[in-house]
Amino acid sequence: MKKIGISVTDPADWTGIALHNSVMQCGMEALAFSFNEATSNIPSGKLYSGEIDLTTLDAIIVRDLGPSTRNDVSFRFDILCQLEDLGIAVINSPDSIARSANKYVSSYMFRNNGINTPVTLVTNSREEALDALASFGRAVVKPVFGYKGIGVECVKNNEMGRQKLKVLLEKNGLVYIQEFIPNPGRDIRVFVVNNKVMGSIYRIAPEGSWINNLSQGGSAKPCILTGEQEKLSLKASEVIGTTYAGVDIIEGDKPYVIEINGTPSGKGIFEACGVDVTIDIIEYLKDLIK
Repeated sequence: MKKIGISVTDPADWTGIALHNSVMQCGMEALAFSFNEATSNIPSGKLYSGEIDLTTLDAIIVRDLGPSTRNDVSFRFDILCQLEDLGIAVINSPDSIARSANKYVSSYMFRNNGINTPVTLVTNSREEALDALASFGRAVVKPVFGYKGIGVECVKNNEMGRQKLKVLLEKNGLVYIQEFIPNPGRDIRVFVVNNKVMGSIYRIAPEGSWINNLSQGGSAKPCILTGEQEKLSLKASEVIGTTYAGVDIIEGDKPYVIEINGTPSGKGIFEACGVDVTIDIIEYLKDLIK
């Protein structure tokens, strides 16, 4: 029986549980583990988490790598690369997870491949950051490595906004600043699996907020994509190299890809559209390792 590891931090995570159930329904063994307990024994070559020897797995599905410090992030990514080198199937691939997690890299790749994305500047320079804000008039400032909308700020080109931008630059040493795209107060999350759109939802910000993330109190409603939105989503996933992804689109004068998530939750798509994307992820994996 094939043994499939599921990297998940929260045992109650909806997507982790759904992945576990889909693995079992496909006649394979599901083994959940957390990178919070990851260990590499260099002399023996063993890589394990708790009691699970990761080198004995046939495949690993990365639901998340868990909260971590800078050293931890590198270590966990290195373990994934080692496991892949050992011939263990890892999805998403370590390279695609790294590209999607790094907003600077993904934004660059989107632009370089003709994908509509907001004008973006990443800089250590206060002068460059302030000039960008003046040019944009209103901007979104994000952590280069961030998730769930945490640490995202919207700033205007006024005294308060300029001061906030200076504080963020001083605190982080770097700012990722993106033009604000006027929109209907929502964004679109598109779930892509194996170059197919499995479902899409509007994510609507709660009253008094502009951040649409479901983890920040946003609500989900079914969305029917236009042909252009679907094409953009598929191309974004292809460019980053993800097997499965959550592609985020904002509706402005045209659709813009704002981010891609290489370890997305499937809960919002399931609740709004009744689609369990984990079934398609596991079907893809089953064909990959048979």
